[in-house]
Amino acid sequence: MTTLHHLRVFGDLACFTRPEMKVERVSYPVPTPSAVRGILEAILYKPQFLWCIHRVAVRRPIQFLAFRRNEVKAILSTRTSEPILADEERTQRNTLALRDVDYVIEASLALTPLAGRPRQRPLGHDEPEDDDNLGKYHGMFRRRAEKGQCFSQPCFGCREFPAHFELADASAMTVPAGINRDADLGLMVFDVWDLDTQNPDKAAQSAPKVKATAPRVTVFRAHLKDGIVAIPAWSDVRAQLTPAGGAA
Repeated sequence: MTTLHHLRVFGDLACFTRPEMKVERVSYPVPTPSAVRGILEAILYKPQFLWCIHRVAVRRPIQFLAFRRNEVKAILSTRTSEPILADEERTQRNTLALRDVDYVIEASLALTPLAGRPRQRPLGHDEPEDDDNLGKYHGMFRRRAEKGQCFSQPCFGCREFPAHFELADASAMTVPAGINRDADLGLMVFDVWDLDTQNPDKAAQSAPKVKATAPRVTVFRAHLKDGIVAIPAWSDVRAQLTPAGGAA
C-alpha cells in the first residue's frame, strides 16, 4: 500500500511561469508538478528516492496580481570571479503573479536505482544508518516537516515568493464548494527533466558517477475539478520523450 504524504503550503505571492512567455512572467493559475516537487525537495531530497505528485488541492480563490519589478538579466559565472554590476544589468519586467495562495500537496515516495548503492558522501546528521527503504525516508520527511526544517527555503516559483509549510492529513484535500469553478487549464508543464534519470542536476552533485542530462520538457492536460488538480503518473507522461510519443 502506498503511503501518502500531505503538506499544506501557503504564502502571499506565487508565480509558476508559463514557458511560452519569453520576457514577461505570467503565472499558471495553479502550481506545476515540477514546482511542487521543488517544494518537497527543499524539505527532503536524496538521490535514492523520487517524489511522485498525485494531487494538489487549491484552497483559496485563484487571484492574479500584476506588478513591475527590477531583475538582473545577466547570469553570474562560476568559472570567473567577475562580479555583476546590477546598475548596468538591471531591467524592468512585468509579472502577473498569484496572490494569497494556499495549497495542499498529496505525494508519495518511490525508490530509484541509486537506493542501496554505496554512498559517495557521508550520511546526513538526521539520516538513520539503515538500509535505503521507503519507511526510513517517510520518517525523515515527517520529522523535518513537523519541525519546519528544510535544506533551503521552499518557494512558489521564484525565490522572492517564499512558501510556508506545515504537515496536513487527507481531510485537508477536501475543498469547500464554490471557491473556484471547475476549469480546463490547458497544457501545463509537467517537468523539465527525464525523471528516470533521478533528477540529474541534483543527483550528479550527490553521486559523481551520475551524469546530468539536458532538460527535456514534458506537458499534460490540466483540469481543476472540485478544487483539485490531478497529476498524471510519470509513466503516463514519459512517452513524450520518445520519437513515437512525440518529443516535447
